[in-house]
Amino acid sequence: MHIKQITISNFRSFKQQAEIQPFSPAANSVVGRNGSGKSNLFDAVQFVLLAPRFYTLRTEERQALLHEGSGTTAVSAFVEIVFDNSDNRFSLENSDEVVLRRTIGHKKDEFFLQRKRATKNEIMSLLEGAGFSKSNPYYIVQQGKVNALCTMNDAERLRLLKEVAGTTVYDEKKAESLSKMEENKSSIDKIENVLETIETRLDELRGEKEELTHYQSLDRERRAMEYTLYDMELQKARHTLDSIEGVRTTGTEGLSELHEAARQTHDGIRSTETQMRTKSNALRRNRLQWKDSEADQLKAISQRTKLELECKELQESVKFGAETQKQNAIELKKLAVEIAAAETDLDQDIQPKYDTAMQSLEQLTNERDEAQKKVDGLYAKQGRGRKFASREDRDAYLASHIAELDGQKSEKEASLAEHQDLLSSLRRAMDTDHKNLERLKGSIDKKSTTLQTFHKAIDEKKRERLELHDKRKDQWRNSEELREKVKEARDHLHQSQSNVRKVMPRATSMGLEALRNVVQQEGLVEGEQYFGMLMDNFELTDVKYQTAIEVSAQNSLFHVIVDTDGTAAKLMKRLEKDRLGRVTFLPLNRLRIDRANYPDSPDVRPLLGHCIKYDPKVDRAMKHVFGKKLLARNVDVASTWSARCKMDAITLEGDLVSRKGALSGGFVDLTRSRLRAQAQSIEAREALRKAEMDHRDVKQKAEAVDQSATNIMGELQRLEAKHADLNHMLTESDGEVKTLQIKMDHHKKQMVQVEKTTIPSLERDTASVTAEIGRLQDEMATELAAALSEDERSMLKRFKTIQSDLTAEIETQSETVSQLTVERQRLQSLLTDNLLKRRQELLEDHTAAEEDELNRRASRGKTSSAAVQEQRRDDLAIRQRELDDASRVADEIDVRLEDVRQADATLKAEMIEAKNKFEHLKSLDMKNSEALEAAQQKAEKLLNKRSMTVSKRELYMRKIQELGSLPPPSELANFNDLSISALMRDLDKVNKKLKKYSHVNKKAYDQFLNFSEQRESLLKRKEELDKGAEKVKELIESLDRQKDEAINRTFRGVSVHFKEVFKELLPNGSGQLIMKTALDEADETDDEAESDLSQDGEEKEEKASGNPDVSLYRGIGIKVRFSNVGENYLMSQLSGGQKALVAMALIFAIQRCDPAPFYLFDELDQALDSTHRKSVANLIERQANSAENPTQFIVSTFRPELVAIANRCYGISHQNKVSSIHHLSKKDALHFVANLMKDEEALGEVSTVAPSRGTSRGGSLLSRKRKTIAAVDEEGGASSDDGSAQGESMAAEEEPMSPA
Repeated sequence: MHIKQITISNFRSFKQQAEIQPFSPAANSVVGRNGSGKSNLFDAVQFVLLAPRFYTLRTEERQALLHEGSGTTAVSAFVEIVFDNSDNRFSLENSDEVVLRRTIGHKKDEFFLQRKRATKNEIMSLLEGAGFSKSNPYYIVQQGKVNALCTMNDAERLRLLKEVAGTTVYDEKKAESLSKMEENKSSIDKIENVLETIETRLDELRGEKEELTHYQSLDRERRAMEYTLYDMELQKARHTLDSIEGVRTTGTEGLSELHEAARQTHDGIRSTETQMRTKSNALRRNRLQWKDSEADQLKAISQRTKLELECKELQESVKFGAETQKQNAIELKKLAVEIAAAETDLDQDIQPKYDTAMQSLEQLTNERDEAQKKVDGLYAKQGRGRKFASREDRDAYLASHIAELDGQKSEKEASLAEHQDLLSSLRRAMDTDHKNLERLKGSIDKKSTTLQTFHKAIDEKKRERLELHDKRKDQWRNSEELREKVKEARDHLHQSQSNVRKVMPRATSMGLEALRNVVQQEGLVEGEQYFGMLMDNFELTDVKYQTAIEVSAQNSLFHVIVDTDGTAAKLMKRLEKDRLGRVTFLPLNRLRIDRANYPDSPDVRPLLGHCIKYDPKVDRAMKHVFGKKLLARNVDVASTWSARCKMDAITLEGDLVSRKGALSGGFVDLTRSRLRAQAQSIEAREALRKAEMDHRDVKQKAEAVDQSATNIMGELQRLEAKHADLNHMLTESDGEVKTLQIKMDHHKKQMVQVEKTTIPSLERDTASVTAEIGRLQDEMATELAAALSEDERSMLKRFKTIQSDLTAEIETQSETVSQLTVERQRLQSLLTDNLLKRRQELLEDHTAAEEDELNRRASRGKTSSAAVQEQRRDDLAIRQRELDDASRVADEIDVRLEDVRQADATLKAEMIEAKNKFEHLKSLDMKNSEALEAAQQKAEKLLNKRSMTVSKRELYMRKIQELGSLPPPSELANFNDLSISALMRDLDKVNKKLKKYSHVNKKAYDQFLNFSEQRESLLKRKEELDKGAEKVKELIESLDRQKDEAINRTFRGVSVHFKEVFKELLPNGSGQLIMKTALDEADETDDEAESDLSQDGEEKEEKASGNPDVSLYRGIGIKVRFSNVGENYLMSQLSGGQKALVAMALIFAIQRCDPAPFYLFDELDQALDSTHRKSVANLIERQANSAENPTQFIVSTFRPELVAIANRCYGISHQNKVSSIHHLSKKDALHFVANLMKDEEALGEVSTVAPSRGTSRGGSLLSRKRKTIAAVDEEGGASSDDGSAQGESMAAEEEPMSPA
């Protein structure tokens, strides 16, 4: 066995060390600088292997082992070691590898074996079985161990040898044996004291036995009397009990009758209460219906009154319209005559005169203007003759003026052409407007017709809406009544379900109630996987079997039937998970049904098939519950057939005879019947379902009526929208007509203005300009003269005269035109503003102020009142139909209201009757309660009397039992003939005699026997303790011998191995362990310490072979020799390096005495020179590679010798407070060690420069060591070269170490 791998995590300087490359089963070396963590590696191994200092760790010690480097603080650490177990040193089957791990934290210390949790004791037993002994911890040698061995004195080495020999175990066993000896001694002393006390007490008990004999004789007599007395009282109590039971039986029958009467009364009260509640709800609904009917009546009357008023108004309107139409016709005839006369006067008289006067006025005005222009031209010519000096200047001026006049002429002509075009366009516009006006009037007529159609359709829809509204009210009234019935049915169902819950256990009630939801959630198919309660799956063939079925099934009626146990498990899991109650399931696939052989007798019948009917699917469940049940004629028959057939037999009254012999019966309270409660629940559920279905149907019909009303409303809204749109379009068309008429009037006026005024004026202006141009051109042909010629002056005078005459004529003509204009305007105003307007008003009949907007719109586009009259007649017919409907509805409401009043009176009478019945039942219930109370009081009195009698019976039975063993019958017969009083007198006398023996020890016989038995037992116990003390003494002597033998055996083994190891380390030297005893201390002298090594060795061996007493051992001395010949040295005479070599020889000797599977050395060669290190390395190499017993070594070193013999090398580095282990090649490891040695040499040269203050104090010691080494060198110089080289090496090694 050897270590294969080590994994360290958060242990001391190691943080997260990955798995170390597997160790070699032979030699392994670990190198690293001081402080890098080599010692922590060896501590980690001891930590797992439960070394003494790591066996038990306190909190602060565990905290100290956790890594405290950089990063987060570690909260736990572990070390895992993988061992190669190919040699099965660990006692684990089929385990070539053993993995041990130990994990620690602030509050934990855990162990794992093969990565499974284990206890510390299990790990310790495993390690001890593999050879890791606590008595020999030298398979791990840490720093300081070698120095400790070097500084040990003889006594300390002896204690070390005892530890290796395992004397601790012997000492523990000896201490335990001595403790047992003390306990035995104490027990023997106690037994002797108790024996003395027992002997004294036995002497006293011998005298008490005689008094006890007289007392027992009197006591037998007393007990005989007491038994006779108690037996008499007991028989008396039993007789009284029998009479009480007879009275109670009679009272029970009467009480049952009272209970039945009370039950019937309670049923009547509940029925009456239900009836009263139903009547009250019906009365409340009737009152609501009454209120609604009154509201409907008021509304119907209001609607009828309104329609009557509207019809009356329409009738008056039609009548007034006819009269107005007649008057309008007369007035129109009169207006026609007046209009014709006015138009004749205007057209034939005034208008021609006005036109002639206007033409004459215009002609006179033109002639005057022409004369004025000629006068102005002559004056201008006279002025130009004076103004211009020459003709050329004048002509130039006239030419320019003519050019201007040509321009004005062109403008006038252009304006004339524009107005002529304007006149043409106005005429065309007039034609277009006229056509548009005709088209709009035609469109208005069509839209007016459509509007009337919409109006009629709207009235029809409104009538349908009113009908649907009335129908909807009836439907919702029925729906409200049914809703109340549904509420009553639901309340009845809740009450019946509450009654069902009352007759079953609470947990079962909760479970069954929750099971419905669970079944739905789990998606179970009812009738296939889930069948419900047992009592829901059968029907009684006759109601008389109800009591028998219920008594036979009991709470099995609430068991739930399912198809398989899987379904039952699923449902139970849900109930348990959600804490929903408890239910018993009957899985059909798991029920075991025994075949029943029913008897063929007319006195009994099987319950199955005879009393119940059920679905064959649940046959197994029914047979499971009712299969072994018989229906019997009476109790005697039930008892007979139950015992004969091994079945339960039940009577119709509910008396049950069990197949095991038990009988149960008595009063059965039918009010708490399970089947009855369930039947009522089913009936209530069915009534609720029917009520809900009726309510749903009525509600659907009401919703259908609502939907129809909604549709009618939608259609009505659409018609009204279309009506409004069409009305809006008609309004717009009216506006367009008016706009066109205004536009046509404007165009007509504009045409007259252009044709009569503007164009003639432009033509006159053009002609005037043309004439002016002609005059100017004529003037240019004449000579320039300063004054007018005679002709021109005559012409000027004539034109002035003409102008004056024309002006006077114009004034006269203007007056005539003004008079004609006034008359013309009067006639036009009479026609336009009076006669024609009045005729238009009469034609359009706008005087009907009472006509509503809808009728006005309907009659739009009609120019006579006939359309209005027709519309009024239509409206009257519609209103008359609405009035008839309203009257019919009002009459129906009156009839319904009368029915409601009659129903209210009927319900009030029924309520009064129900209340009277309720009060009667209440009074009857009070009488029943009083009778029951009296019967119960009587029963309680009987029960109390019975209880007292039973108590008395139990008292005397208990007293008889307390008497214990009775005297023989011969003694009892002496008191049978005595009365109770005589017995009591005799008993008093005997008791007085017994008082004399009140001090007697009644347990004297028993105590005497007990104390005798105790004495014998104590004597045997004392004998056993004496034998045990002898055995313990023998055990202690044996332990002492074994301990001495172990010490001597260990000493001989270690001594032999020490010789061998020292010889292997120094082939020319020798070493010897010497046991020092008390005899040696007395005989030895200082001279004998320097005697020959061989002679002393023989003497010591002779003493050791004699196995002297170990108690005489005082210590173990060591003598060594470093050459074949020379002086022997004690440990105190050796240098530091020599002591270290001897200490290592001792360690190897101890290890060979108790071999371990592997060894761990921490800087073992620190104090050795190169030669001795080479010897140690060779020794380790031989032992590691031994063919017989190869051993694994893991050593840390700073020197190349151990690295050179290592099969695998490792390096430990330390950075950022974290240690890491790396695999190194041997070359790299040797290079690293060489660098370390160079650093040490450099440091040593620097240190030698500094003065040494301790040289003087240690000079004698240094010189003495040098002399010793020199003497050794002289003695061994001739023997061999190795000896001299060794001496020189040791001297060179020790010289710098001496001052330290």
